[in-house]
Amino acid sequence: MKCSVEEFKKNYKLVKEGKLQNVIAAKACNYTPERFSILRKRYEKEGDKLFIHGHCGKKAYNAVSDETRRFVVEQYLKENDYETNPINFAYWRDELEEIYDIKLSYRTVYDILTAAGIESPEKHKVDRKPVKRIRFRRKHFGELIQWDATPFQWFLWAGDTRYYSLHGALDDSTSTFVGMYMTEFECRYGYIECRRQVLKNYGIELEDYSDKSPVFHNNYKEQTTLTIEEQLAGTEKKKPLWEVMNSELNVKLHLAQSPQAKGKIERAWETVQGRLVNELKKRGIKTIEGANRYIQNEFINYYNFHFAKTPVSNIPVFRAIPEEMNLDNILCVKEKRTILKNGCISFKGLKLKVVGIERYGIVGELCINERGLWYLYKGKNYQVEVMSGLHELSATAPQVLENIIYDYMYKEIHEHAS
Repeated sequence: MKCSVEEFKKNYKLVKEGKLQNVIAAKACNYTPERFSILRKRYEKEGDKLFIHGHCGKKAYNAVSDETRRFVVEQYLKENDYETNPINFAYWRDELEEIYDIKLSYRTVYDILTAAGIESPEKHKVDRKPVKRIRFRRKHFGELIQWDATPFQWFLWAGDTRYYSLHGALDDSTSTFVGMYMTEFECRYGYIECRRQVLKNYGIELEDYSDKSPVFHNNYKEQTTLTIEEQLAGTEKKKPLWEVMNSELNVKLHLAQSPQAKGKIERAWETVQGRLVNELKKRGIKTIEGANRYIQNEFINYYNFHFAKTPVSNIPVFRAIPEEMNLDNILCVKEKRTILKNGCISFKGLKLKVVGIERYGIVGELCINERGLWYLYKGKNYQVEVMSGLHELSATAPQVLENIIYDYMYKEIHEHAS
């Protein structure tokens, strides 16, 4: 109606009683005289039904059935556990389509759940802060990789309350995860295995972007500043692991001044935390080893399928790995060690025998990564054998290092003994 119902009835009554002309009444109701005459005749036959829309009270042909609505709510409450396994609404929308073949929009799922009194576990008050200068995405895939790690209770649903760190490498242009690896704590070994995935699957990136973790940056002045006596003695300042690897791979490193500066990977972690926990629970995966297999074989592709963006340029800029480059000698932690008269080197309280070198006094590098330990001297790798017990390992050694040493040097001994 172009006028209110009361206005129409008032003018209709005046016209019917002969107190008002049809033309004047039509103008007062914003109708043409012809249209007002048609409505007058319909009102005489239909009465107040004239003002009720024909679709009023009817369900749309594509409306969600009551049965589907009940299923969405009941199944969500059945699978959701706010304390150990929170499920956000976007993830639940994807689960409905992939598992139960129920295709609904995010808004529909949101309306159904909120109408049932359910709040999203990610609901929060938006804090409107002043807008800062935006750093635009890089144009090319492989131009800049963001590195970070997130500690989280990935297995809380299984009763494991410990936090484990998931390391990640995210392409800046597409928000594509190109590597993920989980360890007990954020450490060099986790980032090394993460970088191994990048090099194996894509190649060498042009630039890196990270925080000021000791893996990437020496935070203390005494580690970076040499005295005059040390400079005259030819002492070299200790370089962080990433600086050494980047110099060998010819990759430039940028350090973020705040977490917000590398916001793409920080926001991506929120999505990963909301989804990976539920995917691990569905598959009954309760260990780091099982989680790493699933993450590399399935989850990275799952995440990228749902959240990766199209790059501005379709030309990737990852560089091919030179054939003469030995990645194992690059992707490792290197510690300089001198071979003693007994043919051994010391490391974190342990004695390790270098197999194949008879001389002593020479200085090489003990190389360590998740795949084992070896001794590097003049570009050649030498096997090392354990000469002491694991109990002699220094208490300050990180847990991941203890795991590596046990798996590759003690595990076989203990299995034979048993």
